[in-house]
Amino acid sequence: MRVNAQLIDALTGGHVWADRFDGNVADIFAVQDVVVAKIVEALKVNLTTTEKTEIARAKPDNIAAKEAFEEGWSLYLRYNAKDTAAAITSLKKATELDPEYGRAYAALALAYFRVVESLWGKELGRDEPYFWWGAHDYAELAKKYPTSLSYTVEALRDAYEGRTEDARRNAGRAIALDPNDPEAHIATAWALTISGEPAEALNFVATAMRLNPNYPSHYVLARGLALFAMRDLKQAAEVFGEGVRRNPDATALFLPLSSVLAQLGRREEARQMLEKFRPGIGQKGLENIPDTLHLSFKSDYEHASVRERLNDGVRIAALPLDVTVASLEAELETGNLFSQLYATRRLGWFGPAAAQAVPALVEALKVEHLRREAIEALGKIGPPARAAIPALVALQNEALVGIYAKDALSRIRGN
Repeated sequence: MRVNAQLIDALTGGHVWADRFDGNVADIFAVQDVVVAKIVEALKVNLTTTEKTEIARAKPDNIAAKEAFEEGWSLYLRYNAKDTAAAITSLKKATELDPEYGRAYAALALAYFRVVESLWGKELGRDEPYFWWGAHDYAELAKKYPTSLSYTVEALRDAYEGRTEDARRNAGRAIALDPNDPEAHIATAWALTISGEPAEALNFVATAMRLNPNYPSHYVLARGLALFAMRDLKQAAEVFGEGVRRNPDATALFLPLSSVLAQLGRREEARQMLEKFRPGIGQKGLENIPDTLHLSFKSDYEHASVRERLNDGVRIAALPLDVTVASLEAELETGNLFSQLYATRRLGWFGPAAAQAVPALVEALKVEHLRREAIEALGKIGPPARAAIPALVALQNEALVGIYAKDALSRIRGN
């Protein structure tokens, strides 16, 4: 075997170093060690003992395990149920061939988490809880053989469960261990988005996309949801839409795209995307989708409204097209008590687009059984509901609804 290696400065295009290596293919990892050592020398990098250990630990003990991992990883990146199932098979083979292959255990954890977040359990022959607990088992195995990807798994596991500080800490460890691993940068982006720093998250997504120009669809998901968190709905719709065109099998993009389109008033397109996510499910099934959503990561308490807005957009997309803000406002004013309750709740789903219904919602505050729903709806409408401030101030010390009135006032005032 002969390896010709050349090192180029990616920013300037200038030549840094080149060399040629000869070796026996049966001892390919020994040749790899020589190549790595030469590159480190060319860059004048002094590796610590810990860093050398981590580099050694990242390698499998045999080439067959490496091949099985690469096959599984490439399948995982395709972001659909069928290929994820095949990825799991290949990655399990990698760990069977090399029981200390930490990166393969970490990749299995990611694949299992993806089945849960994408609701692919039945397609893969098991319920989601099976994959949820399996993901945790593989994450624990990955921790025994730490790599950048194992810390990425820890960061994402923290993000799934809303532990934002832990997520940021573990994502930072992943980047420190391998600054060129794009997955570590995506994990950092998620940690930042759910802790209320989506603008900074976009910088990490951009880095990940530069490191992997042929980036997979979960990078698109991270970018689109950061934009959504910033309330840049138009740009988020463009990002998700391009992501779906780029990979029509990326079903995990369908729901956020449907939500954003609905909130932009493009409800027919939003509904079509929802029907594409669950073909042939019918009206009742569409309206039940939001109640079964995992939507991946949990924001911390202070920024939980991002997840709430995303769910509300899906709820709007699921409504029959003849249900509008105007029709709900009319139902609130003239319907029976049961329909008034539903109308009040649904008006909240429309957020700022329901501004015209603020006077009717203020009137609804006078009706005890509508009061809490009306307060929450006004809070979701936000600053356009400023006319409701006096009525909400009068309720903020009430025993049963005071806490909701205070929260609504905070949202309306933009605090």
